[in-house]
Amino acid sequence: MTDAAGRSENAGGLQVVARTAQILRMFDADRAELRINDVAEELQIGRTSAHRYLQSMAAEGFVQRVGDGSYRLGPLLAGLGATLLSGTRVVELAKPFLAQLAEATGETAVLGIWTGANAVAVLCEEPPGKAVNMTVRIGSALPVDSAQGICFLAHLDDEATTARALRGVERKRDAVLALIDEARTAGFAESGAVIPGVGAIAAPVFESTGHITATVAIVAPLETLQAPHRDTMARSMLATATAVSRQLGSPRPDDR
Repeated sequence: MTDAAGRSENAGGLQVVARTAQILRMFDADRAELRINDVAEELQIGRTSAHRYLQSMAAEGFVQRVGDGSYRLGPLLAGLGATLLSGTRVVELAKPFLAQLAEATGETAVLGIWTGANAVAVLCEEPPGKAVNMTVRIGSALPVDSAQGICFLAHLDDEATTARALRGVERKRDAVLALIDEARTAGFAESGAVIPGVGAIAAPVFESTGHITATVAIVAPLETLQAPHRDTMARSMLATATAVSRQLGSPRPDDR
């Protein structure tokens, strides 16, 4: 079928796909965010068209708008990336350790990785024998001020990455910075109720280079994460993170 101008509908659809791919390729390690003008200039299209493409991509989760009017890669791609990475070595090595942690604590254990803008859940182990469990969907993008996000920001060596992540929580910047400092001191991170009534604590996993590569977290009802239960679970969680780090060829996290 063709339109009044004689253009094929399929050709038009293919052009949209091609434009979407072109825009996605504009993101790289040195350009984590795009503005409408960037897209318009690079693709040599009008600002209205560039805006329309970005809005459509945001609606489908390919990109997400950040506070200053820029766009960064969105949760759909983070989820797809997490699915791809779910077969990586750290996930395979961590799986039995997380299962043991979930059984020992009676709470859900989650492995997270960093995608460049935020943490993403790539493995979730629930404790056996409980009628009701917390669960975290694989591929879920975790907020910057989640325990996993705080844990990564406390140990990432890339200041530019940290600065980009903090732009997404500008209104809570001081609180997030305080949580980062606390995580560095305590050796693990914790967050308040990112989801009402649910909290988390997270510890870093280091690879052989000494850089953080993942986080081990416990997700539980807030009342469960109060002392002394939190301290007991934190010790188990830290031991699990240390065990996974050693499997990856890293010394104990506190010996970095």
